[in-house]
Amino acid sequence: MTPPNTATWSGIAVLFGTLVAAVPAHAQFGSGIVYDPTQSAHAIKQIINETQMAGTALKTYNQTVTTYNTIYNNLIHFNSKQIWHTLENALLATSVENTYGETSGLQAQLNGQSQNPSLVWRIMNLALNGTSSSFWAQQAVGASERLSTLAHIEAMDAASTACLGAVGSYNAGRTANLSANNALGTSQFDATTFTNSELEQLNLINVANAQRMQEEHAQGQIHACMAAQAAVANMDKRNAESAALNDAQYVQSQQSSNPTYAGNESGTWTSYY
Repeated sequence: MTPPNTATWSGIAVLFGTLVAAVPAHAQFGSGIVYDPTQSAHAIKQIINETQMAGTALKTYNQTVTTYNTIYNNLIHFNSKQIWHTLENALLATSVENTYGETSGLQAQLNGQSQNPSLVWRIMNLALNGTSSSFWAQQAVGASERLSTLAHIEAMDAASTACLGAVGSYNAGRTANLSANNALGTSQFDATTFTNSELEQLNLINVANAQRMQEEHAQGQIHACMAAQAAVANMDKRNAESAALNDAQYVQSQQSSNPTYAGNESGTWTSYY
């Protein structure tokens, strides 16, 4: 038998290649595995999903680390509070001399130990002697210096009495609130973790704001007292200026009605004043 030549072997190879190409993609030949596009697509999709899950997990981890660092930094930095430290002003106890009883009750009133500012004010000031009703009946409101002076005295009495009460109440309030203010300061400057969480610090800020509001109300009373005192002082100055102008007008009218210059002289001296 004649062995096949080269051309014959070439034809067999071409035929074998054609048969292999015609076999379905999922067929197996011998021990080899044929490439399956569908299975590969599923594998790629699974890899993508797992990559996305890994990215989400990494993001969650980063957020957790950030939260931890925030809490840790809060604990560390809130413990270093000496840069905010201020000293509480010492309460001033007013001392007033009372040699002959002329200032009886004033020291207690100013220190918030008495609630009778009207009596204290009357003791310290010269009493106004009462006059007959007929005397006051002859005085016209707005045209009487005596009534204006009386009004000034009464205004000073009212404003000064209110100021004594305001000062006494303020000092009494500071004394009563001293323990609460000190407790707040102790918590604010506490270096332990008990008071140094972010929530606890926010609570301390709210408490401090409430105490500050009470202090502002008390300061408002003092400012109102100062405004009343300024109004009374302005009243005194206004009355003095009004009296000077009234005197000038009276002198001029008297000079016009009763000229005192020499005969045949001009009226220069009448308007000179």
